[in-house]
Amino acid sequence: MSTPSESGRLFGYAVVANVRREIRYGPGGAEVRSGTKHFPAGGKVWLVTPCWDLGFGEALAVGRHRGSPRLVGVVTRVVHLENFRVRAVYSPDLCRRLEADPGTGLWSAREDAEVQAVSWSTGKDLYGSVAGRDSEAGP
Repeated sequence: MSTPSESGRLFGYAVVANVRREIRYGPGGAEVRSGTKHFPAGGKVWLVTPCWDLGFGEALAVGRHRGSPRLVGVVTRVVHLENFRVRAVYSPDLCRRLEADPGTGLWSAREDAEVQAVSWSTGKDLYGSVAGRDSEAGP
């Protein structure tokens, strides 16, 4: 990914998060895994809301795949992520990835992206509540 000084063009703003280091799976959260199938624990991912999300807490996550230097876009559960924040996007490749699906894209105003980051971090837009899901299958 390029830095602001390399490309110089601001494409927009995106919500950024890190993959949780420990994610509980299985009945009662009995099994603990490090990261997700596609992203390593602590990995940085750039997020956009899929146009078809009906409030089930999923987002398109773009980041470096495990064992690969390439950017991949994967739909992931928001409860598997933490440390939500907003960052400017200067990379043309990252911009293409974030705008690949219809109905998704970058926020043109930082404030709009910050509202989404807060709602994801508090679980406001998730189906049910984050606490309810934590007790069933874990974060």
